Order: sequence, then C-alpha cells, then structure tokens
Amino acid sequence: YTVYILGGEFKSTTEAIVGDEAVVTLDKYNLRRASGEPNGITVKNGFTTPEIKEAMVKKKSMENSKEKYILADDSKFSQVSSIKFADFEDAVIVTNALSNDNYKKYKNIKEV
Repeated sequence: YTVYILGGEFKSTTEAIVGDEAVVTLDKYNLRRASGEPNGITVKNGFTTPEIKEAMVKKKSMENSKEKYILADDSKFSQVSSIKFADFEDAVIVTNALSNDNYKKYKNIKEV
C-alpha cells in the first residue's frame, strides 16, 4: 500500500489533520473508502462535529469517496453538534451497540 500524508494543521486533541490545506489536498483524490467519527448522529441533522476545520475535512473525504463509513459508539446517537458534515443516509454506520429503538429500522446501521 501507498500512504499519502495530507497537509494542514495537526489538531492535538483528536490527532487529526484539519484545515483548508487538508481540504485542498483531499480534493485531488478519488477515494475508495472514507470513514469519519462524528460527535453526534441524528436522522434529521445527519453527522455532526463541533469544530469547523475538522468538519471540512470529513465532508470533503466523504464527498470524494465511493464507500462511506461512520464509526461511532452508541453514545453518539440522538446527539447534535454544531457543524454538519454529511447526511444520515450518506454512509454505513458501524457501531458497538444500538440501544435507541428509533434507529433499529435503518438499514445503514451495522452493529459489531
């Protein structure tokens, strides 16, 4: 495998590469798979995170990817953060559990 390193800012709290430079770099690529980790998931608000620079990178990677995955533990469901980076139906959600019965009808949620 070849690993490409994005330019941008290093966010030490989440160890993520964020910011405009990372978005510009991502725009050059068509990705096979992308995954994002939201702070909140709702059907109405989609996948959300509290930080704009991180949301921009997640949004661009999801837009440029053929397969889209969201990795989230059960605590993220029914939570909303301030910045949306994708719609609920745009990705397969991989979670450890699903205690909220309201989400059990959705086919894009996989418990592992």
